[in-house]
Amino acid sequence: MQAKEPDRAGPVIDALRRTTRDLHERLEARFDAVGELADPARRAAAVGRYAALYGATRDGLSGLARFRELDLPRRSLAVPGTPASEVAASASFPAPRNLAEALGLLYVVEGSRLGGRIILRRLKALGVEVGELSFLDPYGADTGSMWKSLVSVIEREGARGPEYLESICRGAVSGFAFAERVLCGDAVEPV
Repeated sequence: MQAKEPDRAGPVIDALRRTTRDLHERLEARFDAVGELADPARRAAAVGRYAALYGATRDGLSGLARFRELDLPRRSLAVPGTPASEVAASASFPAPRNLAEALGLLYVVEGSRLGGRIILRRLKALGVEVGELSFLDPYGADTGSMWKSLVSVIEREGARGPEYLESICRGAVSGFAFAERVLCGDAVEPV
């Protein structure tokens, strides 16, 4: 068995993690993704909320296409098979003021993709049919390389100066607040 390579986050990712740690923990405490998706009575509503989150993100972050290494077309953030009316519920997407804020928002959404793999494993362990939930792991075996390309861009852009790092962190904070509002289905005050 091969030893796992340690997480070698750079200073920008470290700052993002510190800045958003409490928000991340609050979202995980409030939104029980496994419970929502395992329960047939609640599954459709939960999938609709994910569709709203990913659909709004796809539309709101199109400016990041200038970073070709992000492969934005592949980061298709919609949930297949979900009606447009479900996605329209996300009108309160926090429009980024600049590309650095957009990177912070994308950090949150792509982090949820990493979490999606864990959610799928837990659901499978419970014996839940997960065929319609493939959107939680859209990159499959390429998840690591997709994450690394995002981290590389964030580290490079955040290293341009304190104002860039502040903007990236501000985008991530608003991204967590948006994700909480959408996934929990309530009006959480922006932070």
